[in-house]
Amino acid sequence: MHKLKRKQIAIGNYHYTAWSFDHFLNSVRELEIANIEIWGAKPHFLVGIQSSDYLRETGRKIKDAGLNVVCFCPEQNNYPVNISSAEASLRHWSVEHMKRALEAAAMLGAPTMLLCPGNGTMEENPEAIRDRFVASAEELSRTAADNGVTLALETQAQTDALFMNTAFQQREVLGLVDHPNFKVMLDTVQMAQFDESIEKDICVLGLENIRHVHLGNTVLREKTQNEKHMPGIYSLGRSVSGHIGFREGNLPLIQYLKDLAEAGYEQYVTIEICQKPYWLEADRYAREAWDLIQEALDS
Repeated sequence: MHKLKRKQIAIGNYHYTAWSFDHFLNSVRELEIANIEIWGAKPHFLVGIQSSDYLRETGRKIKDAGLNVVCFCPEQNNYPVNISSAEASLRHWSVEHMKRALEAAAMLGAPTMLLCPGNGTMEENPEAIRDRFVASAEELSRTAADNGVTLALETQAQTDALFMNTAFQQREVLGLVDHPNFKVMLDTVQMAQFDESIEKDICVLGLENIRHVHLGNTVLREKTQNEKHMPGIYSLGRSVSGHIGFREGNLPLIQYLKDLAEAGYEQYVTIEICQKPYWLEADRYAREAWDLIQEALDS
């Protein structure tokens, strides 16, 4: 049976934002995980605030700690960043902001940067939102190439994006953007809401186009009758509860890792816990997640 390598696993600082970045680095070293993913959000990193010298110095600090940055994820949902907005000035500002994020990723030593699709409004045709996204992604892909970084497009929960929820939609924009620095990624929580699987998504997207994976757990349940009568895409799929502790959800995490290994996946997989209840005991939940997945890993 094929297994992923321990060196393919990373952990993000998503649930460490009640702690210093130095504490996060020390915690990862104690777990003996070699790789990290950086969430570009307060208090650790905020795109456009820290100087270039600060970012480069932090990149050196990470290397001195014996750690490797595999992905940079600037916050793109909770801040006023929307690369698919119908408002031209907001879309332009957002694209410029994400260009600075690509420069920050390069300074931190990250070869990959996560890209969220932005959003439109309920009354719009989803194709109009998609077309604005494609124009923004084409521009950002050129900046990514200039900085030696590859973009990895992530699907979103229905409440975060109206048009980028499935692997089929990722596949569509892959063909429309058509740039070597524009790839996609899988997130197991988003994947689960439409009953998608590792095997199915790889078949749709092509293994060569999957640059990164977020491994997260959630409580997956059928939608209530009220939820099923919500407008548009909100009535589709199943309900998820976000990226919770690995021992608290009901997704088949070990099977996901086995499926990635069987498919020959050679990129990185990041442990993602991204909910406020886990911030105060960040070390505990990181250890639980790491311990839980050991059986699916090779040395």
